[in-house]
Amino acid sequence: MRKFDFIVLGGGVSGLGFAKRISEHGKSVLVLEKERVVGGLSRTLHHKGFYLDFCAHRFHTNNKALLTEILSLPGLKMERHIKKSRIYMFGRYLRYPFEIQNLLRAMPLKDSIPSGISFLWNLIAKRLKSRGPFRSYKDWFVYFYGERLYQVMCYPYTSKIWHTDPALISGDWADQRFNGDNIGKLLKRIVRKIITLDFSNYNLEDDSLAPDGGPFYYPQRGIQEMCDALKDSAVSSGAEIACNVEIVRVDTEERTVRIRHGGIEETVSYDQLISTIPLHELYRLQDRKDQLVETALNNLRYMDIIFVYVFLNKPRVSNDHWLYFPDVDIIFNRAVEFSNWSPHMCPPDKTSICFDITTFKENPEWNMTDEELGDRVIRDAARIKYFDRKDVDSYYVYRVTHAYPYYDIDYKEKLDTVVRFLEQQGTHLLGRTGIFRYNNSDNSIEMGFALAEKFLAGAKDAGSIYSYSIKQVSY
Repeated sequence: MRKFDFIVLGGGVSGLGFAKRISEHGKSVLVLEKERVVGGLSRTLHHKGFYLDFCAHRFHTNNKALLTEILSLPGLKMERHIKKSRIYMFGRYLRYPFEIQNLLRAMPLKDSIPSGISFLWNLIAKRLKSRGPFRSYKDWFVYFYGERLYQVMCYPYTSKIWHTDPALISGDWADQRFNGDNIGKLLKRIVRKIITLDFSNYNLEDDSLAPDGGPFYYPQRGIQEMCDALKDSAVSSGAEIACNVEIVRVDTEERTVRIRHGGIEETVSYDQLISTIPLHELYRLQDRKDQLVETALNNLRYMDIIFVYVFLNKPRVSNDHWLYFPDVDIIFNRAVEFSNWSPHMCPPDKTSICFDITTFKENPEWNMTDEELGDRVIRDAARIKYFDRKDVDSYYVYRVTHAYPYYDIDYKEKLDTVVRFLEQQGTHLLGRTGIFRYNNSDNSIEMGFALAEKFLAGAKDAGSIYSYSIKQVSY
């Protein structure tokens, strides 16, 4: 039986980050990945000459040391971009993040005047309100923008993405996705522009816009290149990474993992197990069971996603990196045009657009055929004049499960029960999927580095890199 200091379940960016850091210090580590390539949610498909990310995964971080380390990975070339986004509302494409003064101008007068008054009044009243913690995402948004703009800016898109009222989504989602300091700066800038009648667009060099503005880095042929560079760096330090692996069983008492690889079964042993796979899957694989944990897991959900890639016989549709579509009569939530991320993503004189549809397996969208999905997406995009149907060459549909941790209003209590149970006997949860935290790729890599560094600092049982409790989520 082969024995490793660490076995990592899942080869996404958090697991690769952990393997890279821990192997650099002489520790033995085996990464087990079920797909044929590493990357997890940050992998790239190759289809008929097109490189296709899952929507798109930009790399951006305020951690200069992390940025330097990633940009220095051997064989990796990343270009710097400034994100440009718009949102389709009131039959127009408006800049996103919102310039509220321009949003108000685009709205019908019956909505814009009350919304403007509500926003300004909320800025004054906010000084008398408590800063939080916010129980729901609605509470968070109303605190910063007011009730009327919540109905216009927040409710349509958020309820479309999550298939529920934002009042039923935990406020933790906003706290993890938005930076409070940036929101404050954004609001001050809005007021200054309104007072001075400045209706120009934001400077695209401004990296303090929340949540989606600012610079980011991106490889030439999809985010897979960053994942492969992380893998190669870990392997060069002695890590072993195996793809196309089926995990059969985890024995936490004996600290072994039974795997099937290339038709052959093997049992490998570990001192510490790092899991980045879905919580439900880890519970199913391991030997310990508990009724309270099963009840919590049955009420803890991940959201699934459908990607519809449309290929066009033209070099470009727009110069946006992201487009958002809150209207409920449009089936997709976002559109990403890959030729704007890198000219190497598409064949010459062609472009590709990824439309994403968030859903659950029991929802109608998940059970539509590929033909039904492709036709509906193309029909909706042509109807709102995003592109001309005559330019469409073909489409490709790809479904992904466990894409987003679903933060219902009571998720934390359930998650606390699950984490406390699973993180015993040398098992540690890691990453967006593994620890049920709404992370970007930079956060997940940092998480992997940080857990490795806790072990390297001498911790015998490092626990989770995030400490979950019912009252608080903390780094």
